[in-house]
Amino acid sequence: MAQDSGGPEAADKWFDRASPTYRCVVDPTHEISSLFGWVNVPSAAWIDEDGRIVRSNEGVYPGEATVRFGLGKVRLGGNAFARATRDWIERGADSEHVWSSEELSERLKPVDGDTLLAEATFKLALHFEAVGDSERAWLHFTAAQHLAPDNWNYLRQGWTHKGTLYANLKVLKRTKYLRKNSSKSFYDPMGLPGENHSRFTEPEWLWTSAARRLKQLLHR
Repeated sequence: MAQDSGGPEAADKWFDRASPTYRCVVDPTHEISSLFGWVNVPSAAWIDEDGRIVRSNEGVYPGEATVRFGLGKVRLGGNAFARATRDWIERGADSEHVWSSEELSERLKPVDGDTLLAEATFKLALHFEAVGDSERAWLHFTAAQHLAPDNWNYLRQGWTHKGTLYANLKVLKRTKYLRKNSSKSFYDPMGLPGENHSRFTEPEWLWTSAARRLKQLLHR
C-alpha cells in the first residue's frame, strides 16, 4: 500500500517494477497511517486469522535495499523483519515475536491535543495540494510538522510538496542532526534478533570509501 499524495502517478512505477501478484492500493490521504497510528513508512501490522493486531512496527523492510541519489546512496532495511514474519507464519500465536495486548498498547503512539490538531492540519494540507493551492498547502504542511515534529509522514510528504530532491536533502539533514544531537532515530527499533535499525540512515557518498581509507592511513 502506497501512501503518497501524488496518487497513482507517483506510485504506479514502483508497483510495476515489483510485478506484484497481489492487490496494491494507493492511499493519497494517508488514511492507513491515521487508523494505525503510524508515523513513518514503510510500516506493517501483523493481523491474525481472528482479525486481531498482534504486532505493529515502524521501519519494516523485507530485505536490504540501496537508494541512490546523485553522488550518494543510503542503505535501507535488513532481514530481521522477514525472518520474524516467517516464524510467525509457521508458528502463529506461539511465535516469540507476537505481542501481548499490553505490549501492543505500549507501542502505540500517544494521542494528545497537538497530535489531533496536527492530523487535521495535515489533512487540510493534502486538500489544498489536491486542489492546486500550493501556498495554503505549504502553510498547513509546515504547521502540521511543528505540531508533530516526530511524525516522519508529515515531514516527508510536506517536503515532497517542494520536490523529491528537496525532500531527500531535508531527510538527510534531519537524520544527520538526530544522529549527533538526539537519542531519537529515523525508525523506531523493533526489538528483533539481528536488527540494526540505525545504520541504514547513514548516507554514503561517492568519495566515502576513499575518505575512510585515507583516515585509516593517517591514523597509522
